[in-house]
Amino acid sequence: MENNELKSQNQTELEKEKNTIKEAETTILLTLYMGIFLGMVPVIGFPITIPEMGGKILFIGIILGIAAFVSSFFMGTLFGMPKRNNEKESVYSLNNSLVEISDWLTKIIVGLGLVNLKEIPGYLISLGEYVRTSSKYDGQLLNIYSIGIVIYFGFLGLYIGYNYMRLVLSNKYKYADDNMIRKELEKANEKIHEVKEAIQEKEIKIIQSQSIIQEKDQLAQSLITKINEPSISSTAFETVVKEIINSDEIKKDNTNIKSDVDKMIDEAKLKLHKGLILNNSDPQKGQWKSKAINNERELKATVTEETKGLYQINLQVVSTNPKNNPLKNGEYILFALHNTFGNPPFKLVKVDNQSAELNFYSYGSFTIGAFADNGLTELELDLAELPNVSSYFKTH
Repeated sequence: MENNELKSQNQTELEKEKNTIKEAETTILLTLYMGIFLGMVPVIGFPITIPEMGGKILFIGIILGIAAFVSSFFMGTLFGMPKRNNEKESVYSLNNSLVEISDWLTKIIVGLGLVNLKEIPGYLISLGEYVRTSSKYDGQLLNIYSIGIVIYFGFLGLYIGYNYMRLVLSNKYKYADDNMIRKELEKANEKIHEVKEAIQEKEIKIIQSQSIIQEKDQLAQSLITKINEPSISSTAFETVVKEIINSDEIKKDNTNIKSDVDKMIDEAKLKLHKGLILNNSDPQKGQWKSKAINNERELKATVTEETKGLYQINLQVVSTNPKNNPLKNGEYILFALHNTFGNPPFKLVKVDNQSAELNFYSYGSFTIGAFADNGLTELELDLAELPNVSSYFKTH
């Protein structure tokens, strides 16, 4: 749209320039015709009065008039030569050699004219005498005739040459130069317009991509929330804990499981409460002694990227000295997850084959805490510090 308006404006300007040139050219031609007509009256009139030499004198007058007109016309074009303003930025470089030459010549002509101003009348008189002697005509009127023709057609040529250069040729030069520059500017504007359109298309694609990513993130989060929906709800958590404690397997064991589980849950709640105050985005961070290995117990994690924004997490608590200090089968490990994984965000996992394992999905990294050895051992692991995980996972 902008390019079309610019082209229309340029066309209007070109039409105005063409009309101006035509009007100036017409005016100069009318002046030239009138000047030639007036000048030819004495050029033809005087030879008519001399029947015996009329044709010869007429021919001399025409030659003098043409010579004076042409030389003065050339001088007028030099004085009227315009100087081009090259402030416009363009790849096209204008040649100003002729302008510089005309500038030098006009200065030389003006300088010589001023220096020899007193001698100009003598030169004209000498010209008249030369014409009279050459034509072998004894009348003094031939001197006046010759000098008058030179002066008249000289000034006429100077006037026509100056105005023709100033009003016609300079505009044609300007039109040609501007037209070339205008074409380059139009090409540059077209390229700029194409680049703008390409940028707009890219921006639209980026916005669309961002929208798709946001939709995928929302879908992934809702999917993760659904997948990780706690099997132990906030209302039934205590009931499930009691069922675990009152199970036949635990009753057969003499260990005080109830008090240990209650203690682990209470301490985990305190840590979560403190963590939410200190670091709301990652509340378990720094609450579990910041050690993944402690008391010959290790909290390990494996991250599997299902797709960008959806990761499967596998947690394990194992013994680093399984021969001498193994995890006891039947014990419960408490995993403390991010607060978005339920209320409370805890998972109780029974040790089986000297290992407690928990699987869930996540859309980003966070810190996990764990109680082992009935609450005697605290473990902490920041998933963002795991090797071989993507930067997207680390920052989300």
